[in-house]
Amino acid sequence: MKNENTTDLVHDLVLPTVLFATLGAMTWAIRGCSGFGGESGCLFAGVLWAVAWWFIAREPAGEQSRPYSSGWVVLAMAFGIAISGMRGWMQWPAFFEGHLQTNYAAGEYVPISRAYGFLWLFIAGVPWAGLGACMLAWCGSHQRTSWWQWLVRIGCGVAGYFVAMWLYNALPQVFLPLYSSMAERYQDWEANPNLRRLINDNRAAITHLGVYLGFLGFEIGRKDWRNVTLILTVGVLNGLGWAALQNWKWAPGVWPEVNFNWWRCWESSGGISIGIAYGVAYFLVNRRLSDAERVRLGDLLKNRRPNLERFAVYLALVVGLGMSIKNGLKGWANIYLGSENYWDRIFFSVALPLMVLWMIVIIIRIKKTMLPKLYPGDVFPHAVLLMWVALITHNGIAQLVTASVGNWVELSFSVYYLVLFAISGTIIAHYHFMKKKAAGGNVPSLEAVLWG
Repeated sequence: MKNENTTDLVHDLVLPTVLFATLGAMTWAIRGCSGFGGESGCLFAGVLWAVAWWFIAREPAGEQSRPYSSGWVVLAMAFGIAISGMRGWMQWPAFFEGHLQTNYAAGEYVPISRAYGFLWLFIAGVPWAGLGACMLAWCGSHQRTSWWQWLVRIGCGVAGYFVAMWLYNALPQVFLPLYSSMAERYQDWEANPNLRRLINDNRAAITHLGVYLGFLGFEIGRKDWRNVTLILTVGVLNGLGWAALQNWKWAPGVWPEVNFNWWRCWESSGGISIGIAYGVAYFLVNRRLSDAERVRLGDLLKNRRPNLERFAVYLALVVGLGMSIKNGLKGWANIYLGSENYWDRIFFSVALPLMVLWMIVIIIRIKKTMLPKLYPGDVFPHAVLLMWVALITHNGIAQLVTASVGNWVELSFSVYYLVLFAISGTIIAHYHFMKKKAAGGNVPSLEAVLWG
C-alpha cells in the first residue's frame, strides 16, 4: 500500500464513520435487550467495534502504516468498552421531564431543571465511550513504554478513581442534584428509594470519569498528543451526542399517538453517537503515517511480539463472542421459555468449558506455529474471516433476541438490523477488496509461509 500521508476522506473518514455508526446502531440497541445489559451488553458492542477498527486499519504485511492497527486493539478496546457498562443510568432520563424521582413506584418526585439531564448525560457519555479509547490509545503509543511507565499509566487511572471517589464523598452538594435542600431525603432511602439509586449512578459516573481523566492525564504528561487527541475526541463527542439525544424523552411528545419502543431507539442512537465519535477519531489519529514518520519509528511499526499478539486477538474473540452467544441464548430463552436465571446457569456451564477448551487449542496451535520477532509477513492472513465471523455472529444474536413474531414493533427492529447488516457488510467487503487490490491480488497466507 502507499506510504504517503495523503488524506483519503472516503476511506479515512466517511466509510469508517458509517461503519462504526451502523455497528453501534445495532449492537447498542441489543445492549439493552433481554439477556444483555451492563458490562455484558457493552462487551457485545465493544468486541465488534474493536474487530472492525482493527480490520480496516491493518495491512496484510508485517509492517503497518497506521498508528493504531495492532491486534492488541481488539482486546484493549473490547475490554475498555465492557468495563464502561458497569454502572446504571436509569435515574437521569426523568431529568429531561423536569422530574427528580424520589419514589417512582409511588409516583413521587420533586421539580428539577432539565439542564441536569444534559449535564449528567454528558458526564456519563464521556467515559462510557472514552475508556475504550484510553485503552485503544495504549496500542498505538509510538514512544517506547518501559515497565515503570506502564505502572505509572495504570496508577494514573487508579488515582483518578480514588480522587473522584474522595471528591464525591466530600462534596455531595456538588454531585447530587438539589442536595442542599434535600439532604434529609437523601439519607432516607426507605422513603426515597430512587435517591439511593441516584447516589449509586452518580458515584459510578463520576468515578469512571475520574479514571478517564487519570489516563488522559498520563498521556498529556508525556506529551503523546496523538493519544490525547484520540481520547478527547471520543469522550467529548460522545458526551455531547448523548446529551443532545436526551434519552429520546422528547419522542412521545412528537408522536403522541404512536405506541413504540422509544427506549430502544435511544439505545440505538446512543450507539450511533459512539460510532461517530470513533469514526471522527479514526480520521484524526489513524491516517497513514508519512514516509518520514515511518523511518523515524522504525521497528515500532513491526510485529515485535507476533505470537503474543495472535493470542490477544483470539482471546478477545473467544471471550467476547463466547459470552455474547451465551447471553444471546439466555435472552432468547427468557423471551420464549422464561426462567432467565435458570437458563443463564445452564448456558454458562456449557459456554465456559467450551471457551477454555477453544483457548487451549489456540495456544497449542500458536506453539506449533511460532513466528520470529519482527516477523515480516502477515500475522493474520485470515483477518477477513475473523471479521465476518464476528459480524455474522452478532447479527444472528440480534435476530435471536428480537421477538418479531406477531409484534410489528419488534419486526421493525428486526428489519432495521438487517438493513444495518447489509450496510456494514458492504463496507467490510469493500475494504477487503481494497486490501487485495493494494497488495496486487497476492496476499500471502500464513500457512504457505509456515508449510511451503
